[in-house]
Amino acid sequence: MASFEREEILVRHLLARLGLSDAATDDPNVAGKETGIDVAVRLTHGRSIGVQVTEVDPHTLPGTARAQEKAIAKTAPDKPYGMWGQNDPVVVLDALARAITRKVAIAAKHSFDEYKEVWLLLCGGIPEHGAAVSTFIMTPWLSAEDLNSATDSLLQRSKYDRCFFLPILGAEQEFYPWSKPSRWEKRVNLDDIRDVPRAAYVNGLMKAAEAGDWREVDRLCDEECRAVLAEIREKP
Repeated sequence: MASFEREEILVRHLLARLGLSDAATDDPNVAGKETGIDVAVRLTHGRSIGVQVTEVDPHTLPGTARAQEKAIAKTAPDKPYGMWGQNDPVVVLDALARAITRKVAIAAKHSFDEYKEVWLLLCGGIPEHGAAVSTFIMTPWLSAEDLNSATDSLLQRSKYDRCFFLPILGAEQEFYPWSKPSRWEKRVNLDDIRDVPRAAYVNGLMKAAEAGDWREVDRLCDEECRAVLAEIREKP
């Protein structure tokens, strides 16, 4: 089970992306009673939001990639390394649907009466163990239409007012918000991409995907993972 500190960091990433960095966060389970909410958010104008957080394991057999990641990290704990990102959209969509189904069932057991809204935050591309391997998802060909087909019906029947899929490290600065009226949307911060020397990387991914050259996609992803992780380790 993830710690509150870890979940709070992920929620903080979401709040920053939404322009709500000044919101307060606290642990709703500090008294020891399970509330069904992982992080409580208090906005400056008093609105309270309960957020459930889950990390997406984008693999056919959940847990196997993360176990391999940990094993490799133990052999060289001080060196960044790369393996691969998940580039099969069918596997990714199955993983997202699986994560949402599990969280919807948890939410159904709770009332959430004290919150104005209840959100579900799905995260991927989370750096740990020297790499962001086990949760890294290639999103250039993951569309809002795909997400709607795979998960909208699950969310429409749930207690969630909003849902977000947020890759912490990604190929295109992407962000996926969902609401019951609007369903899934995909937002990409293209300006940020043009400001860094990774435009060639994104263009290469798109060309390789269009050509169906998945070996080249894997190679580009491995190379980018190594570059991003090396930069993270260099930062003070």
